[in-house]
Order: sequence, then C-alpha cells, then structure tokens
Amino acid sequence: MIEEHLDFNLLRKCADCGACYNVCPSCLYIEGYDPRAVIKDILKGDFEKWLHSEHIWQCLECHQCLELCYQHYGFENAMTAMRLLATKKGIHPAQVKRGWDMFVKTGRLGEPAMGQRKRLGLPEPKKSGKEEFLKLLAIYKERKAQEKNRGEAEL
Repeated sequence: MIEEHLDFNLLRKCADCGACYNVCPSCLYIEGYDPRAVIKDILKGDFEKWLHSEHIWQCLECHQCLELCYQHYGFENAMTAMRLLATKKGIHPAQVKRGWDMFVKTGRLGEPAMGQRKRLGLPEPKKSGKEEFLKLLAIYKERKAQEKNRGEAEL
C-alpha cells in the first residue's frame, strides 16, 4: 500500500544519507522529531505505528530536504505518503478535518476579512469555485462507489 507512494530505492539512499536532518526546521526545533526513524520503519515494513504519531504531521513541507538532496527526494516525500495513508484510514489531527469541512462548505480554507480588505482598498476576492469542486467531489465519490460495488461483485 505505501509502496505505491514511495520509491523504496531512493528511500534507502535517503535513510543512508540523512544530510538534510541538520537543515530541517522541524528536526532542529521540535523535540523528538526524527523522520529518519520513520523512514527506517517504512523500509522494514513496520510503519503502522507512525500513522498515529503527531510526527508525520510536523513536516513543514519547506522543501529544505529536497533542495539539499542530491537525488531530489528528501524525507518530505515519506512524511507526505504517511499523512496520505493515515488520512485514508481516518487518522488525522482534528484541525485537518476542520480544514476539509471548511473547504467543502465554502471552497476556501478560511473566510476573507472583508472589512479589512475594504480598509486596505483591496478588491473583493474571486469566486471560490465551490460549486465546481462539489461537482468533482460527487463524481469522485460515485466512481469510488462503483469500484467498490464491482469489487464486491467479483467476490
């Protein structure tokens, strides 16, 4: 499952190198944050325990690791894959769910402060695209349901 989202050959090289650890803001300032441990467990096939860890959500996606990495892979890729897998299993911080709910409801991750925009002489924000997003989401959900039904019919 996680193999679909990661290149294990590059991940092994990443685990062996670890040069980016010393430039990663999360590694430098968050006690206990060590993506190398996550990567080693991914490579051993023992990554499930990390799905419930706050550490996979603490990558800032600042791309420092990618900029330094000679193979342009970086441990950001591992953290992103772990977050995706956790989310698919319904495991995520509450603020991720609140952000998703806000996005579905409004088409934005937050509401613009219209009074402040007016005081600053800024134009009204463009339409969010919420309707188009909801249409795409409905199509996606319908296709997933069809795939599930086909899979069950084959059993």
